[in-house]
Amino acid sequence: MKRQLTLAILPAVAMFLGVFVGSYPTNPFHLDSLARKIIWDIRLPRTLMGISAGIALGLSGMTLQAVFRNPLVDTYILGVASGVAFGAALAVAFFPPAFTITALILGLLAVFLAYSLARVNGRVSTVSLILGGIIVTALFSALLSLLELLLPSESLSGLVVWLMGSLANSTWKTVGYSLPGVIVIAVLLYLLRWNLNAMSLGDEAEILGLNVSLWRGIFVFLSALLATLVVSFTGIIGWVGLIVPHTARMLTGPEHSKLIPATISIGVTVMVLADVIVRLLPGDIPVGIITTLVGVPFFAYLLRKTGGGWS
Repeated sequence: MKRQLTLAILPAVAMFLGVFVGSYPTNPFHLDSLARKIIWDIRLPRTLMGISAGIALGLSGMTLQAVFRNPLVDTYILGVASGVAFGAALAVAFFPPAFTITALILGLLAVFLAYSLARVNGRVSTVSLILGGIIVTALFSALLSLLELLLPSESLSGLVVWLMGSLANSTWKTVGYSLPGVIVIAVLLYLLRWNLNAMSLGDEAEILGLNVSLWRGIFVFLSALLATLVVSFTGIIGWVGLIVPHTARMLTGPEHSKLIPATISIGVTVMVLADVIVRLLPGDIPVGIITTLVGVPFFAYLLRKTGGGWS
């Protein structure tokens, strides 16, 4: 009960800080007109996008870790990051108004290609999927490098900063495109929690009458869609899909009726607090840098503890 209460309180505290903490001091009990405008136009959309990112990236990683029974798997390994990056660069080079939709489509396309390459004799193993992701990532990274050579310096610098991952450009419009879709998929995953429990058993799920190949494809698609619904607007925010679900799993265990709410709670807390931290640092650095600095040592610890396998 104490742990559940903590998981309920943490995101609420993070959201409060997200709304009222920043470079401009705001007193929640006495807001002048400028403070109200800053909160409504800047901090609230930014905090809501942080909530969207925390839910999406956390659940995306959790889903893939369950489906492939490996705590070192997340959506970016499937090529989402490189696909989104190339899509964004493609839009900058040829049709800037289609920036977000192009990034979204290319992110999903990257996962589709990785999954297709990994599918052998109707089955997709963890190793083959990771190798497929490496191939797709290399392809889109090369195409991105080619486009970067063609872009003018002012467009290139803006793209590079965007790719680092930031919530600074969040607006009510971007929140409206991202958050509702993320919430719908999160609810759908909770409704399918028993299927996720079965999938975490591996191929033994077939004994329970589950079509493993079909459900693996469904969950991979939902995971990819979650990630692209966020990174198409924020840029690449790394490591959250590894840190959050594994931390939640250590706290609640593998049963998804508990794991999904815990992942949402921790994901929201991590993303919103990370954004609060970068607001207080000089220059408002991209939040993706903070999550990477935290995620790299955590990943190293995870690799040594698990050896890359499901524990």
